[in-house]
Amino acid sequence: MAGLFFGITLILFLVAMFSRRAIMMALPLLLIVMLVIVLPLIWAFIISFFKYGILDTVPRIVGLHNYKLAFQDSGLRLSFKITSLWAFLKVSLELVISFYLAITLRKSSVLNKAALLLIGLGWFMPSFISVSAWRAFIQGYGSNSPFNLICNLMFGTNLDIATQPLSAFIVTLLISVWLSIPMSTMIIIAMLQSVPGDVEDMLLIDGAKDSVIASIFFGQVRYLLIPYYFFQLARAFKGFSTAFLLSGDGPLLPGGFTPRTIVGATSFLGVVLYRKFSFEDDYGILSAYSAVVGAIMLLWLVAALSSRVEVPKRHRYVMLLAAVSQFFSGCYLKIGMWPYLIAAGYLFTLFLVPHFKKTFRILSAILVAFDAGLCLYSININGWKGINPATFLSVPVVMFSLRYKMPIINFSVPKGIKSSFKWIPGIISLIILLYIVLLALSGKNTVLPKLANLTLRNFSIVFFNHRLWLNLLNTLKIALYSASILFMTALPFSYLYSRGKFKTTSLIMLVVLFGGVYTGMHTLLPLYMLFGRLNLLNSLMGVAMVVANQAVPLTVITMSSFFSKIPREFREVARLEGMTEGMYFLEIMLPLSLPIISGIFIYVLVSSWNAFTIPLIFIDKSELMPFSLKVFSYAGEIGSFYTRWNLFGAASLIGIVPLLFLYKFNQRFLYSKNLAEGGMTYE
Repeated sequence: MAGLFFGITLILFLVAMFSRRAIMMALPLLLIVMLVIVLPLIWAFIISFFKYGILDTVPRIVGLHNYKLAFQDSGLRLSFKITSLWAFLKVSLELVISFYLAITLRKSSVLNKAALLLIGLGWFMPSFISVSAWRAFIQGYGSNSPFNLICNLMFGTNLDIATQPLSAFIVTLLISVWLSIPMSTMIIIAMLQSVPGDVEDMLLIDGAKDSVIASIFFGQVRYLLIPYYFFQLARAFKGFSTAFLLSGDGPLLPGGFTPRTIVGATSFLGVVLYRKFSFEDDYGILSAYSAVVGAIMLLWLVAALSSRVEVPKRHRYVMLLAAVSQFFSGCYLKIGMWPYLIAAGYLFTLFLVPHFKKTFRILSAILVAFDAGLCLYSININGWKGINPATFLSVPVVMFSLRYKMPIINFSVPKGIKSSFKWIPGIISLIILLYIVLLALSGKNTVLPKLANLTLRNFSIVFFNHRLWLNLLNTLKIALYSASILFMTALPFSYLYSRGKFKTTSLIMLVVLFGGVYTGMHTLLPLYMLFGRLNLLNSLMGVAMVVANQAVPLTVITMSSFFSKIPREFREVARLEGMTEGMYFLEIMLPLSLPIISGIFIYVLVSSWNAFTIPLIFIDKSELMPFSLKVFSYAGEIGSFYTRWNLFGAASLIGIVPLLFLYKFNQRFLYSKNLAEGGMTYE
């Protein structure tokens, strides 16, 4: 079936190239959009009303029974609460740290590029390597881990992410922030390139200190930064890899042992769905859970989209969204009457827009303060169960929508602290990389490598004896398949979309962007079910299709922007010579855009190398394992008794080296004025 799909895609590409109807260039992408985004969602929604076990041949309709099970699952509700708290804290810390790093590193210099290179080490190390290395460093074999030896030496205590819920939550939070800082820093640097260079000079002449300069810069890019914050929130809700690799479900929470779901400190929604997928044998129930989680994700996605709307519509949208989220929280989570009262207050403000601006702003500020205060009080009284997820949506969306101005104290951070701050994330990345090197050279399977017992034998064991070369070859095949699919689907569509003449292309683009942001574990499970019917499981081509689909939004946005800047006179001359749209695209447009296409293909290669969640779900045959699953097999989940840290280190190093060269090659694009917002991927 995989070969058939590739053949159909190739045929559609050739038809598009030789057809005289330009709209035909949308067909190849339409195929992958339907197969990877639209059909799985439709299939999951339909099957959620049926009982359909793995061994059943015919589904049996059960109506809303599956949804009743999902809504009554107290474990899923508790997971929703801790996920909302984690996502809010993670993205808030990430953006604050990244913003100040970006201000420090926004100017191109040798030292700044060196600092960015070190920061990028944490980004270009795939999460299945860096997070597993963190697990060895922090947890290892309990009290014998390097981190616990440091804690014992400095504080006289141990930190155990396997038994201490709060420790597991905080450690997972901090490592997730550390992993996200490089991408956010680079994207914010790109945003800051739009700020005129003389702005800072004028501020310095006026005696502005660091705090005021940062405030002015925020004001210059907030139209980009605020939507990015909410898109990152929506993305954080899909978080899976970091929690799964570092702490699994985490230690059991008080009240976390429920009839249908066992919830630990890091049992975020993506982890809960994966556990359901591993043990549940009814596709109907799985689809209902995916639909419920998908509806939750949609609230945060709507917040991201609403933040881009102009006032007064934006105020109406966010107040309505805040009210809906509070009402949903009150109905679903059953945490008392106060969410309903807050929802009523947000709804009342709708009658004040736009005529009573001052009253509207004052009342909104009071509601936000009450909302945040009541949530903190509820958490203080009821612990984890007192979390109100709606607060972590309504408070920031209202504050950022109304753009409240806070008083700024004019002060500067000491130069020494400011200079050292930009090196801290990079130094942490370098320490983890050096730790992986020591693991790789360790003669024994231990989390405390001894310098007197170093060897290179681990590299030959994993590469030849354990056939790591085959796993690397599988990953390379996925990358080549993904690049081929992207070439045949996204590039022709990008050219067609750049012309802006067809309503159909706008609709397809809307679905592509929605799929790029919305997809996560809740969409991968329906996709798994559909691929099972199409014999695309345990197929490198099947994995490549999903990886390519991830790269489509970034590809279309980047390439269509480039194509639109090429003079239209080129097309007029080509038309006089009798060229079809497809031939003009192949012979003129592609050669002109080769540098950008090469950057896109490097992005696809890195995405294929980093892919973990997709092959974890779609592949279970050892001979088809890509590099990511092979490395994971050495570390396993937390609590595993078969971890082989020295072999994990050796395999990781073999895979990291190519990515570092790719990162260094791509760094020259960083300070480009044309760099725009990045795309979204599965966690």
